[in-house]
Amino acid sequence: MIKVNVHRDPQGRIVSFRVHGHAGFANAGNDIICAAVSILVQNGVNSIETLLNVRIPDASRDGFVECEIPSLEGRVSDQVQLLLESMVYGLRSLAEEYPKHVSVADKRRIEL
Repeated sequence: MIKVNVHRDPQGRIVSFRVHGHAGFANAGNDIICAAVSILVQNGVNSIETLLNVRIPDASRDGFVECEIPSLEGRVSDQVQLLLESMVYGLRSLAEEYPKHVSVADKRRIEL
């Protein structure tokens, strides 16, 4: 199963996300679920970097991606969040359609 963990600050803004695992829907190279997750995540990160000129630090390897969203201000911050929310929406939709192969956990950090 592919597990997606989204972490938010107390205001609900995405501060990081992690994607790990394998869908197990089909053999490697033919797994449409794995391909869909990869496309959603890569497009989200690439769109932020290319369209908004914001570098997203990430750790990636086979079956694993972890990204930390840099602290940003103003309009660019809002635009980054919009692209991230679009990515998460796509991942949630995929998880609803294929719940045995993808799960999304969306966690808000609470300030004490």
